[in-house]
Amino acid sequence: MKHLRLGILSLVLVCLCAGTLALTSCGKKEKSVSPMTVATQEGVPPAEQQIFVPSTAPITEERTFYSFESDLNGWEIPMWTQGKTEYVATDVEVSSDVATEGTSSMKAAVGFPGGIWAAGLIEIEHYINLSHYRVISADIYLPPDAPEGLKAKLILTVGNNWKFVEMSRSIPLIPGEWSTITANIEPGSYDWKRVVPDEEFAADVRKIAIRIESNRKPAYSGPVYIDNIRCGR
Repeated sequence: MKHLRLGILSLVLVCLCAGTLALTSCGKKEKSVSPMTVATQEGVPPAEQQIFVPSTAPITEERTFYSFESDLNGWEIPMWTQGKTEYVATDVEVSSDVATEGTSSMKAAVGFPGGIWAAGLIEIEHYINLSHYRVISADIYLPPDAPEGLKAKLILTVGNNWKFVEMSRSIPLIPGEWSTITANIEPGSYDWKRVVPDEEFAADVRKIAIRIESNRKPAYSGPVYIDNIRCGR
């Protein structure tokens, strides 16, 4: 009788242990783990954003948008610069003095006083899609008697919020020579200050501007010539 009771008790214990093992290996019920949770636990990152890299192929085709052969095509000194001592462009006109394409260029009169940062800014408001191009360029000429130290950069205003985007560096101008300033407008370009272009950057250009700069030292009053504003691909 005693052996029968021990057998029954052993059978009950075996059944209880079997049931417990079916639920857990350590006495607690496991939570089900979904495939998504497993991926997160294993450190699988979300889909990475596409990384853009500008092409290194040579520019083989160019289109000139502004050649200034007959008129200014809408280029002007903006009203918001007037009355500001640091903005020194006073007049702009078509001139036949010098040119890199055709027989004329845009002539801007500037008066850099020296001793302060100053700029002559000329711009055009023109809605234009440049997404088919890789670079934007302009030719700038300083007369031989101009001082060394003046620089220039391109500035774009883009998108519905009219974002003001300038080149990340200014290009030195050489007196007596034509200097070309070029900026890459492809997605991924690092030619722009605090902005890396995406696929929409060049698709909605609202303004194009050229800014001639004197960083305190050069003093100069006279003309600056701009010509052959173009895009290449």
